[in-house]
Amino acid sequence: MKISKILSYVVLGVGILGAILWYVMSSSISTLMDENGVSEARELPLEIAESSVTPLYSLTLIIFIITIVATLIAVFSTLAKNPASLKNAAIGIIAFLIVMGIGYALAEGVETPLKDGEILSAGGSKLVGTGIYAFYILAVVAVGLMFFSGLKKLIGK
Repeated sequence: MKISKILSYVVLGVGILGAILWYVMSSSISTLMDENGVSEARELPLEIAESSVTPLYSLTLIIFIITIVATLIAVFSTLAKNPASLKNAAIGIIAFLIVMGIGYALAEGVETPLKDGEILSAGGSKLVGTGIYAFYILAVVAVGLMFFSGLKKLIGK
């Protein structure tokens, strides 16, 4: 049996398990809300909500890690089978790192007060700015490539 088929079954199983966990957590929170006479989950006392959500959260975290590992196995097995795709993947990763580097260079780090009274550090602010600038750069590139592709099709016809 091929590894991709095994991983497909693993992902299917994780999806089904995730749906079951979502149902169990949703129904347990609804039951807790009914028992405590509250209309919103955020009104539940922390000790009560924590006792029912923490085990499900831990299980969800484990499933998330399994999914990431399965995805990485699938990606690396595909790259190992096709060395030409390894070159393309390396080019994509390097291009992304260059975009992130440009975003980091453009971003400014300023301590910022948050709504809850905490303060976002200058480094954290710079990382947020990096993500925003990288998003803008990638969005401009994507729109430009779509425009170029459409223009190329119009000219080619």
